[in-house]
Amino acid sequence: MNKKVLSSLLVLSVLSVGVAQGAMNEADKRYVDRLAKGGPETIRDVAQSLFESGSTNTEVLDVAAEVLLQKYPRAALDRNSADAAAWLCRALGGSGNNRYKAAIDEVSDKADHRKLRGHCEKASKALPKGAAESYKAGTVDLEKLRNSEASASTKAAPAKAAAAAKPAAQGGARTVDFSIIREGMSSEEVSDLLGPPTATTQRMTGKQFRPFNYGARDLQRLYFLYKGVGRIEFSLKSAYEGVYRVITITPDAAESGYP
Repeated sequence: MNKKVLSSLLVLSVLSVGVAQGAMNEADKRYVDRLAKGGPETIRDVAQSLFESGSTNTEVLDVAAEVLLQKYPRAALDRNSADAAAWLCRALGGSGNNRYKAAIDEVSDKADHRKLRGHCEKASKALPKGAAESYKAGTVDLEKLRNSEASASTKAAPAKAAAAAKPAAQGGARTVDFSIIREGMSSEEVSDLLGPPTATTQRMTGKQFRPFNYGARDLQRLYFLYKGVGRIEFSLKSAYEGVYRVITITPDAAESGYP
């Protein structure tokens, strides 16, 4: 291979890395901010959303890996911390990127919490075999993220999104960006990112009446209707959990905004 080809490939490689590093949307930035600054319950909720939405963004997942490595020793002292660490393992394992296998394996080998070790062992097995550059503790500076001015702007993102979601001056369609919404996001996340819907409606499903639906799954559906934009359908993931998560995103310029 001649030098010109090698040089071209190197440039393309650098450009592709730059694109990947700058590819976070408002939802991803908000995940990073909440992971860096949040307590166990916030971290658990973010990790669950990353798992449910199948996130593969390495910028976000690197932060999740760092939080996992720093926080998992508390699992034996605090149930919420154990839940948060377990969901972080599941999110990293669900990414399909064995960059995070070493971090997950450290938790499964060293954690004092038995159930946490079990979740992490299962997450590790979900990752593909093969060599990869492993994530190393300290690669992400969480303290810097916590004190970053950039992260402060992320906190304002929901407010900006809500302002953008207001009706146009002439009564036209609302400016709502469905492209940042992913399956698996919670209804609270969607509301924060897009602003309140024009209207909501919900219904029961036939699973309400199934005697062997032990997980109490998908008992209800919730709909966010955005006039002139479309609608988003959520399923009650589990009646025990009480969280509605996105299952269908339907852009529709003819959406009336009425149930």
